[in-house]
Amino acid sequence: MKEQVEQVLGEVGARAWAHAVDLDSGEEIGYGEDGLVVLASVFKIPVLVELFRRFGDGRLDPAARMDVPVEGRSAGPTGLSVMADPIELSLRDLAYWMMSVSDNAATDLLVDLLGTGAINATLRELGLSVTRVDGTCDDIYQSIYEDVPDLQAGPEVWRAARAVDPERSLQAGTPREITRLLAAIWNDTAAPAEQCAEMRRILSLQAWPHRLRSGFTEPDARVSAKTGTLRFWRNEVGVVELGGRRYAVAVFVRSDSYEYRIPAADACVGTVARLAVDHLRGTGTRLRPRSTARAATPGEIRDHARELGADIWLHARDLATGRSVGVGESTPVVTASVLKVPVALELARQSVAGEVDLTERITVPPGGVPSPYGLSVQRDDTVISYRDLAHLMIVISDNVATDLVIGRVGKDRVAALLAELGLTATAVPQDCAEILASLEEDLGIDYRDDERELAGVPLERLQALRALVPERTCRTTPEEITRLLAGIWRDEAAPPEACALVRGWMGDQIWPHRLTSGFPGDDIVISGKTGTLPLVRNEVGVVEYADGGRYAVGVFTRAGDPAPNAPHLDALIGWAAANAVAQLRDERP
Repeated sequence: MKEQVEQVLGEVGARAWAHAVDLDSGEEIGYGEDGLVVLASVFKIPVLVELFRRFGDGRLDPAARMDVPVEGRSAGPTGLSVMADPIELSLRDLAYWMMSVSDNAATDLLVDLLGTGAINATLRELGLSVTRVDGTCDDIYQSIYEDVPDLQAGPEVWRAARAVDPERSLQAGTPREITRLLAAIWNDTAAPAEQCAEMRRILSLQAWPHRLRSGFTEPDARVSAKTGTLRFWRNEVGVVELGGRRYAVAVFVRSDSYEYRIPAADACVGTVARLAVDHLRGTGTRLRPRSTARAATPGEIRDHARELGADIWLHARDLATGRSVGVGESTPVVTASVLKVPVALELARQSVAGEVDLTERITVPPGGVPSPYGLSVQRDDTVISYRDLAHLMIVISDNVATDLVIGRVGKDRVAALLAELGLTATAVPQDCAEILASLEEDLGIDYRDDERELAGVPLERLQALRALVPERTCRTTPEEITRLLAGIWRDEAAPPEACALVRGWMGDQIWPHRLTSGFPGDDIVISGKTGTLPLVRNEVGVVEYADGGRYAVGVFTRAGDPAPNAPHLDALIGWAAANAVAQLRDERP
């Protein structure tokens, strides 16, 4: 295993520290497992444990309300940190946001409530003698601002920062201690059993599939985890349930590169975890050769997709010249959640016209339209503005938020907008609830928007679903979606203030595993919207280069295999988009 790990790391210029333990047998395997590492956002697991211990002994009420103003929120790229208006929610739902999208603002509210002294005392009580939490997310940022006054500084300046040095970082630990903490959660010793069960549920709702989960593609695999990312460091820890057994895994990777977007380094986390788990299972792991980028014509893009077991349709448009590249670009395709782009635009248009007050707050109860993330999986009421509902609709594809927005603006008004823009092949005849209801009716099951529920459904039944037939559901063509995006980015699809709102929402989308994966490095800005249904994986967006080049891209795929976790098809979207944009720029990807 050591040789294989070092082969994987050598390909991307990285180091790693890892530990895995079979929670049923106690067998373990490690690679630098007692080395001190920067936790980054993995430190949020100790915060979660301390919070739920207090829920368990009655010191805190999990349903207690917190009204969070905009002022004073900790900075961050996700969650409450980037929401525009005050929000009211419960303590346990703050914990959900802290874990699901690694929300810094939610985290710091909880750390301030609990105190780092208490968090560290609990760690010691649980037998973690090295792991420490000595500050908040904001404290990390402040140390960075002090050590790196010019955030555009080169890697040598960043390497000297306290935040990335495990000896001086405010949050540090070892892989072995982190798997011990995970074991305590899974074995009901970290807190009362009911509270451990809720922690496990929350950890199972993490949004990101691009690291740990990418290593476990079997239909019965379940990964509950927490990422951590901080210049050079790309971490993920969690529990993998596979073949009836449970494995706690902690992988910490330090790359030679300090850029935020390094898809190859992210993939290392899943590969190293897979090597460790397979060692514990007594099975061999055959490493896939690392793919090398190659220039591809539209025909070669189509052929490569078919080699991977999928059909692909795409269109890329240079926003300056109108020059374009396509693969079946006029073919009607299922939008899935890409439908949320025209819905967002219509909401923005109505707000600018004075028909909708985006700051108006409404109370959203838990449950409602099934959704893998967001309001549907919270435990308590949330008081939230329409502006932040739109944000959730785009950023994490929240189905509850989407249908509330559609109910406010009206499907008829979305249809009128599309007609006015001349997008005759694009339509939003259904909301999310109606799409999911059609799946339930066609399959005769209670479908909760979780593709793992479809593991036993024959492929031919899935292929016949109304939700997968463009003429019977929400639809567009790749060419029309890039025309819509071009209008938004050029302030032609609506008043400039409305277009700016949509650009802002799309710029905050959290997923790096599809479109973004094709454009490594931090000198390219990507704004996007994914779409996913059984067999369907899409993403549309705009890619903006430092030299001013802007390219609207729409990529739509349909697989011949119903596997819910298919990182090779997610990566196909980024690869195809990169090749299409490279052709428009007369470059190699």
